[in-house]
Amino acid sequence: MKKNLVIGGVRSGKSRYAEQTAQEYATQLALPVVYIATAEAFDDEMKSRIERHKHTRPKRWQTIESGPKLVDSLNAVEEPCIILIDCLTVWLNNCLYYQQIDWQEEKQRFLDWLTRTKHVVILVSNEVGFSITPSNALARQFADEQGWLNQDVARIASTVTFTIAGIPHELKHD
Repeated sequence: MKKNLVIGGVRSGKSRYAEQTAQEYATQLALPVVYIATAEAFDDEMKSRIERHKHTRPKRWQTIESGPKLVDSLNAVEEPCIILIDCLTVWLNNCLYYQQIDWQEEKQRFLDWLTRTKHVVILVSNEVGFSITPSNALARQFADEQGWLNQDVARIASTVTFTIAGIPHELKHD
């Protein structure tokens, strides 16, 4: 099935594009959309971001708030549907820094799921490699892990779309 990676910087329009793509697939394939939200509200600013995202998507979409337990949430989706995961960057951050989860093990579980799933999947992720190398070890580790995750997902994905200034640019299409 289709696996689409939508990647871009902060406020690049990647989530909006992913949601539009999910709606188009839902209409074409007559399937429901399951929105997997990876963010957790650790502070007021993140609570506000989460609320803003909730108001932008259709009410009929099922939302599953996975937090760092992304693979467990994905495994629970049994009925044929369109799965939209927003976003891999927040998931990585939560696994590495808030939950102290074994990232390599969790990442491999996710990549295995992505490879074998029969669902149409749209994945949102941030491109963090356009800046200078961070000055501290923690930020460098995050940038490295995000870059490697994006590369691994892009290899599996049938389509990769880069968004900038709200404009999607297709990088890969099988």
